[in-house]
Amino acid sequence: MERVIAKELPEAFWQFMRIVWRMPAFALRQLPGIELPEPARRLLAHSNDMTSTLAEFHGSELRLEVLQQRWLDDLYLREVFLRTRDSNRIVEYGVIAIALEQFTPVQQAVIKTGAMPLGGLLRQHQIPFESAPICYFSIETHLLEETHRIALGRPECFGRFNQLAKPTGEPLAWIMEILPANPES
Repeated sequence: MERVIAKELPEAFWQFMRIVWRMPAFALRQLPGIELPEPARRLLAHSNDMTSTLAEFHGSELRLEVLQQRWLDDLYLREVFLRTRDSNRIVEYGVIAIALEQFTPVQQAVIKTGAMPLGGLLRQHQIPFESAPICYFSIETHLLEETHRIALGRPECFGRFNQLAKPTGEPLAWIMEILPANPES
C-alpha cells in the first residue's frame, strides 16, 4: 500500500494525511475492487464522483463538514465528513487534496468556504472531469473509531483512493474516501 501511495499521490497529500489521519499506511489492506462486499463495491468501484453516488444511494442531498484544512505546496487539503442533509448521518469520511489553480477564482472561493462537497461543485459548475480510482482497501473500524471518535459499526470499513482530473489530464484532486462499516440506503 505504501508503494501505491508514494507513486500515485502527491507528497503534500500524504504529509497532510499523516498529520490529520494519524494512521500508518500499513493500517490499510489493499483489495481488488471485485473483492469489495456489497454495497461497498457499488459505492466505491466506479468512475463517478462520490458526492452524486452517495446522494443517490442515500436518497438525500449531502452536506460537507470540514474537520480540518491546510495549504501545503500548491494544494488545498481538508479532512471531511459527508453527511446526509436529511438525517445528518455520516456517509463518508474523507481526506482530499484539491489543486486550486485548476479552478476559477469564483470556484476557488466556493471550495475554500466548505459550503459544498467538491463533487457538488463540479456538477453545479458543469466542470468536465474524469474519476480514476487508484486502489481500494479495507481498514479495521476500531482504528478510525479510536482516532476520530466516530462510531462506524462493524469491524471493517472499505474505501478507495481516487483521482479526479480534467479530460485533458490536469489533476483536479486526490481523495481518500472511507465508507461507514454499514452503509444503509
